[in-house]
Amino acid sequence: MTKTILSTALFLLILLTSTQAQVQISSSIIDKKSKAAIPYANISIAKTTKGTISNKDGQFQLSIENPQTDTRILISSLGYQSLSLNIDEITKAKTIELKAIAYDLSEVNVNASRLMSDPKKILKACMKAAPRFRPDKPYINKGFLRQSHLLNKKYVKLIEAALFTYATPEEPKLKVHILEKRNTYDNREIDAKELYFFKQWNDVRYKKALKQSKTYKPSNEELQKLIRDTDEERNSISKLRRLKTAYQPKIDDMWHDLNKIYKSSMHQIKLDTILDRDGEAIYKIKILPTAKQLKSSYSIRLGYLLISAKDFALHELKIGDVENPKMKSRYYHSYNHTLKYKKHKGKLYPYYYRSFGRDFAGYTSLMHHRDNELAKTPNLIKEFLFTEIIEEPNQITEMLPNKWNDKLYIPSEYHPEFWENYSILLETKNEAKLREDLESEIDMKQQFSKSADSIRINQVNN
Repeated sequence: MTKTILSTALFLLILLTSTQAQVQISSSIIDKKSKAAIPYANISIAKTTKGTISNKDGQFQLSIENPQTDTRILISSLGYQSLSLNIDEITKAKTIELKAIAYDLSEVNVNASRLMSDPKKILKACMKAAPRFRPDKPYINKGFLRQSHLLNKKYVKLIEAALFTYATPEEPKLKVHILEKRNTYDNREIDAKELYFFKQWNDVRYKKALKQSKTYKPSNEELQKLIRDTDEERNSISKLRRLKTAYQPKIDDMWHDLNKIYKSSMHQIKLDTILDRDGEAIYKIKILPTAKQLKSSYSIRLGYLLISAKDFALHELKIGDVENPKMKSRYYHSYNHTLKYKKHKGKLYPYYYRSFGRDFAGYTSLMHHRDNELAKTPNLIKEFLFTEIIEEPNQITEMLPNKWNDKLYIPSEYHPEFWENYSILLETKNEAKLREDLESEIDMKQQFSKSADSIRINQVNN
């Protein structure tokens, strides 16, 4: 009897210890005055490189390993007073309120005459300072990807992945390694002939590619391979060059690097205001269309830059082309990119990346389509959230794989237990509803089968 009691007590102690080793906190962040949600607020564990951001509804979820009684959670957002709370305070609070702070440009100039007012000079200083913010040690950046394909306000494809990037000062390219995937639903309508046409057009002339595609009659296996190959080529995650913008002002074949933003005649830049981030002044520079573009172009360029007034570090960049409301075109599709960086030990690290564009695997040639069919091309939204920077050499060595995997579309096993304590970007209510609607259209066995990746082909032109 005594042995049974001791064994039970020991089991409960082990269970309690393992439970305390990992704590998950969640809450909502709102504006103290308006009670409106604060999206993309930064949530981090003090004295670590671990953290997350709030979603569009202001909600977040964060896993904390081995929390201590003095563990503090830092919450901040541009234009708001930052907070430092312990885990108990966050757990008890239904919401976390931040107080807004904003400075008018003229007011700041009175108190700080060193601040600049010329956006061209600010951006030039940012470009000059950029290389010194490049990390000077090898590092791993753990993260989470959510990639959604939207057609007529419904998900037609959803895939999520746990991954990390690896970078060294010597190697200019980031290496990407996928750890696990989930929610690999695919409910797109695939036009086999169009997909084959674009593949052939890479190697042969237009007329020959068109002729070959008209007689293309693939087997189901051949078509699945074509879809995966096209996804891997056109919707790949391995080409994350945009993340270099913070410390590489000029990047070949990228229209939105800092150098092109500075020189381009497609837009103008204007200093909008100066905001506060943890007591540091941040320039907000707007990217706007020129009068000529508004008058003559079907697309206009919009965006902004957030640049530190102290050391000209690039905190954030958003840029994209949207349809000109004065010259509407049924053929134009908007796209944009958002990049956020966090500063750690004087260096800048990618923190969040979002892109909005077209699903290039589902993309079809405009010359082959009637106007009323253009809506069949899905939007593609990619979000990368980086949740932890790892610099310790031994830890990096342990994490580096023997075989790298940056292929998002190859079949893989699904392990639900992996995701129990992995930090993710929390879904919004709308995103959860879209996912549930997509799930309801597909047999749930596809989600939890050994091979989680399954393609449902609704339309094949034979």
